[in-house]
Amino acid sequence: MQGSSGKNPLRKRAEPRSANLKNYRIEIKLVGEPIYQFRVINVSTKGAGILIKDNSAFLDMIEVGQIVDVNFISPESSNPSGMYTAEIKHITKTYKNERQGQQLVGLSILKNLDQT
Repeated sequence: MQGSSGKNPLRKRAEPRSANLKNYRIEIKLVGEPIYQFRVINVSTKGAGILIKDNSAFLDMIEVGQIVDVNFISPESSNPSGMYTAEIKHITKTYKNERQGQQLVGLSILKNLDQT
């Protein structure tokens, strides 16, 4: 697993992200592993942020720069919704009280797999 470089990756956003999300989830399936589902804490048409507990085995399976297929599950069918290819842009330890013991994983959306 690779961590963040110490720079604040959130400052490089090209567009604002919506952070008032209810029941917005993402599923990630890695080869030979079960499907992992995480809560999306912020999203835009170009990326998303998900929280993963420090002790999750999933953190040992991913690294910055890795390309993954993800399924965005939006209860209101807002975009992004459906299958996408995304790149893991950062894995950042969080220290805020409500997020302590978790890591923020930033995803950059590369391609919509539902469009032909």
